[in-house]
Amino acid sequence: MNYTNIEILTKIQEGDLKVYKSLFKEYFNDLVQYAEGYVFDIEVAKDVVQEVFIYLWENRETVKVKYFKTYLYTAVKNKCLHHINHLNVRDKHKVFLINNYLELNDDSIEYDPDVIKQVKIALDSLPKEMKKVFRAKYIYDLTIPEIAEDLDVSVNTVKTQLKRARAALRNRLFNQ
Repeated sequence: MNYTNIEILTKIQEGDLKVYKSLFKEYFNDLVQYAEGYVFDIEVAKDVVQEVFIYLWENRETVKVKYFKTYLYTAVKNKCLHHINHLNVRDKHKVFLINNYLELNDDSIEYDPDVIKQVKIALDSLPKEMKKVFRAKYIYDLTIPEIAEDLDVSVNTVKTQLKRARAALRNRLFNQ
């Protein structure tokens, strides 16, 4: 594509699909590779880049772009960070759900039986030692050094077990 940024913007704002497709072809693969460096999932990376291009097309009349390459990479980066932030929020909700289930003593509280069953199965699927570490942290609210001392393992072992437990539960509960 041998257009200046201003010419590209003008043609896209006028609805020139040929120029838009050309821009897409020129940057798509590089942007997917860039996005994958943030999200570590090729399919999510492709979705992020496609969302950026869809946004550009749908908002072509109002989008102000001085340099397309800079705009596209910045938009992809921001979308990736938003995706990561969303995952962190989802993980926090999951831990909250697990904590509530594990501490469930009040029969008057109604929980979705399917969700409770899934959480129980996910927790039961953890290896014995990992389950001990997870319960010590999230049920008994012990600190990592306290868990390490109680189980006679290193602090790093506790951190690793917690990280693996969270990943296993995340995978089991949300990637079914």
